[in-house]
Amino acid sequence: LRRRATPRLHRAPEHLSTMTSPPVVAVCKSRSPSKTEIIEWQIEQWSSLPSGHSVGHRDSESYRQGRTSSEIMQAVGEKWQIVVFPGGMSKGADTAEELQRKKEHVAIYLHYKGDSEALCARFSVTLVNQLPGGVDKICGAEGLLITFGQVNSDTTQTSRGLVHIIKRSDLEDESNGWKVNDRVIIRATITTFGDLESTVATAAPAYTPPNTVTADLKRMLTSGEASDIALY
Repeated sequence: LRRRATPRLHRAPEHLSTMTSPPVVAVCKSRSPSKTEIIEWQIEQWSSLPSGHSVGHRDSESYRQGRTSSEIMQAVGEKWQIVVFPGGMSKGADTAEELQRKKEHVAIYLHYKGDSEALCARFSVTLVNQLPGGVDKICGAEGLLITFGQVNSDTTQTSRGLVHIIKRSDLEDESNGWKVNDRVIIRATITTFGDLESTVATAAPAYTPPNTVTADLKRMLTSGEASDIALY
């Protein structure tokens, strides 16, 4: 019996080679505020505005008679318009109780007049208190994100409003400060949002070898492949 030792380095058999996994790439998407700006409308003769209650769709005669619109204004690179309904605004499907409530409240809407097909935004409406130390009335600051567009559809809207922003009697009582010398100041704070996309590479998961150790050892001993010692 002769023994021959031949220590040497060998490359592992192809079927035993170390396997590596590609790095995991995660694509993170989030909505991030891109810009916030304010538009302001000063109504100098509030009492002269149409005060009838508007009912129905924006194209209906009743809807048009009860509203007053500001000039088109620019904010966050887009065109907007504030629309006010001193006598309130409701839909034909409202209950009698809800209809009466809306008749008692001033409604204010923000109309989108830009060219975007889908603009994600959030807005709030402020009635400016004109008395020294008076408190502004702000509504809608925590509202849901709205996708404005050029048409009303399942995904986009041409306008969005607040139908219970303030009771008309409270607004027109000048001792409260929201109307002074027949002047009302309305501000709309608009924040547009964009899609931010970032790619993050994470560590590859640890490789778990298949449960074939017994078969691999038998194959290696039988073939002699990658062996360092031979027995004769």
